[in-house]
Amino acid sequence: MGGNESDNQPRFEIEIQSLYISKSPLTNEEYEAFDPEHARGETSSGDDSPVVNISWENAVAYCRWYSEASGKSFRLPNEAEWEFACRGNGQPAEREMWDRERSEGKCHSIESLPANGFGLYDTLGNVWEWTSSLYQAYPITNDDGRDDLELTGPRVIRGGSFRTPTGEINAATRASLEGSESRDDISFRIVRLL
Repeated sequence: MGGNESDNQPRFEIEIQSLYISKSPLTNEEYEAFDPEHARGETSSGDDSPVVNISWENAVAYCRWYSEASGKSFRLPNEAEWEFACRGNGQPAEREMWDRERSEGKCHSIESLPANGFGLYDTLGNVWEWTSSLYQAYPITNDDGRDDLELTGPRVIRGGSFRTPTGEINAATRASLEGSESRDDISFRIVRLL
């Protein structure tokens, strides 16, 4: 894990468990099964557009609801899981993404660009994605408490969005936001351990 920016150094290795991760961020249609009253974002209004204006708290609540509805345990990916999934069998090569230079100032439907090496869509650009991890310095250790859902503090968002310049988006790109905040360029995907 890690990159060349001060907030994603030092680079380090970490082992993660096998997992299922949704192939794209959740869509408006999928999220509205949980919250029919959710107001779609002006930048992402289509049924197949990523759901936005979702706080970390909303995303965690969705995971709890979906776990109960499906009888399986779903949650947000932690930061290490997210980066592994984004890299898609190795460091991502230059590939198309919905970034500031290409997006026309809005989100685009999921799966409208080619998938990465793991068959995952939109890991870079289009929308930032919530992780379960508290924003803390690297390296990550398995017992550092950063994925404790009861702790408060800024949470990590990953991947950049349609507003992020091309040169600032890569598999190690990370930022932070308070868990109660939401924006029209942040969404989430879900994971389940195998």
